[in-house]
Amino acid sequence: MKIVLLVHRYWPSVGGVEKYVRHLASALMAGGHEVDIVAGATTEGLPPTATLDGIRIHRYPAVRSPMRMRLWFLRHAALLRRADVIHASNTHVLEHFWRMVGPVVDPRKVFLTRHGMSYSCPVPESEQRRAARTLGMAAGVVHDGAFIEKWLGVAPGICPDQGLFPPADDLTPVPEPPPTSGVFIGRLEADSGIHIYIDAVARLLRESGRAFVLHVYGDGSAASAVRERVAREGLPVRFYGRVPDAQQYITDSCFALIDGRMAIQECMARRRLVLAAYPDPLKKDYVGTEPFSPYLVAVGDGAELARQLCFYIDHPDARAAFVERAFQYSRTLTWERTAASYVSLWRERLAHPTLQANRWDMLRLAMSLNREVHSGKSGWAAAWAPPSPTIPVEALAVSP
Repeated sequence: MKIVLLVHRYWPSVGGVEKYVRHLASALMAGGHEVDIVAGATTEGLPPTATLDGIRIHRYPAVRSPMRMRLWFLRHAALLRRADVIHASNTHVLEHFWRMVGPVVDPRKVFLTRHGMSYSCPVPESEQRRAARTLGMAAGVVHDGAFIEKWLGVAPGICPDQGLFPPADDLTPVPEPPPTSGVFIGRLEADSGIHIYIDAVARLLRESGRAFVLHVYGDGSAASAVRERVAREGLPVRFYGRVPDAQQYITDSCFALIDGRMAIQECMARRRLVLAAYPDPLKKDYVGTEPFSPYLVAVGDGAELARQLCFYIDHPDARAAFVERAFQYSRTLTWERTAASYVSLWRERLAHPTLQANRWDMLRLAMSLNREVHSGKSGWAAAWAPPSPTIPVEALAVSP
């Protein structure tokens, strides 16, 4: 199959979605498929074309005027038309694609993946309406998490297990260090549970006299408040900011205080006990109702997290047994399996299309999306979050 993957940002950005798309693309190509990546040039200096892992990257001028973006998509219409599948990552990317291309591309070969959720809890009705609308914009929908259906009210075509790279069996075991430290990797935001992790460190110090060191890799809007508390209370927390490939530091600590799906599974594969905090009911479903959930410790506040840490610090045999069960689960996760699920969905929906290719309706939808953007009601503007870490531009492998 000829596959085009649409993504907001891509390499050299190294966020969760970027990593997901990269590993999915590599697995698809290894399966004999032809893959192209279409991504926004969200920072200056990125070449318009590049190659990575043998896969072509095409960048449209994402920070320029809408007219320039639309002209780019029209000039590259042949790439889109010859594709058997066009697959977008996240709702705002799908909406943007419709705005730029409108009725030029057959919607019966357009698909969507929703990667996790960072919505406020409860999810606004406007987001639920946007999610429902995508059913008329995509021939099939993939959810990267079973909890998404509950909160958006939209059922996916598939909800595959996420792959793991490197595979668990390819990792060299690193002996567990003393149970006196943990690592956090992720966004410093209210919904990431960072305040719960910091509170647990404070309770361990004040109530149990344990100087438990927390290593924090990440940044976000809560960073200032968290750093201020750490400094004010003299807590043993060390901040490193955004670090590309921070998973290399997972094995430096005994515990992983982490809530992101990809990072959770990477910690399990590296034989570290995962304790995941949930600050609200949505995040509780995120960490508590997924296939990986039986293999982590979910906690709702700092007091419970401190108690769980004390237990697993003092009971190494229980900790080792828990870690081993999680490791065995992580061994089942491969990107080949994930890619096979995608291909199965594509083939099924292409063979039995459900969308009607009504060009007039497609044009009206594109015009409606444009009006939303100009009125500030679209999710596209909000999608331009602070950029994730990037590899230096000079390291790019520019294609001929």
